[in-house]
Amino acid sequence: MSELINVSEKIKNLSGMARMKHLAEETERSGMAGNLDYTILDYAPGSVIYRYTPKERHTNLIGSLHGGIIASLLDTAMGAAVLTTLEAGESHTMTDLTVKFIRAVRDSSEQLTIHANVDHAGRRLFATEGIIKDSKDRIVARAIANAARL
Repeated sequence: MSELINVSEKIKNLSGMARMKHLAEETERSGMAGNLDYTILDYAPGSVIYRYTPKERHTNLIGSLHGGIIASLLDTAMGAAVLTTLEAGESHTMTDLTVKFIRAVRDSSEQLTIHANVDHAGRRLFATEGIIKDSKDRIVARAIANAARL
């Protein structure tokens, strides 16, 4: 078994809030969390706040933060917001993602803040929203997405 699966086995039967606590306390992450290298600033049932500093490996050919990274940050944060609402042993998957790109990020010292919330938590489906702002409180991107409870 790979380490990723072992970590998942350790936390899969915890509540979503307990899983977020575990993720927030991790010093070394694997997968996309390790690639994106964001910081979890805060979380509560139905919401999360992340901080991200652009990485050179995440820039596109024109020298700005790649749109796929912006989408991944929003997707990750909105998925985490859903996670915070789940009971022990439950899981979810995102079913769609719509991103509106508002402003390019070209400064590698920029501190982006990602806010994500669950707007509606049904028995099967969740509606979420996310927004990324720069250090001047300007909107970089916003998104909506849905998730399905598994």
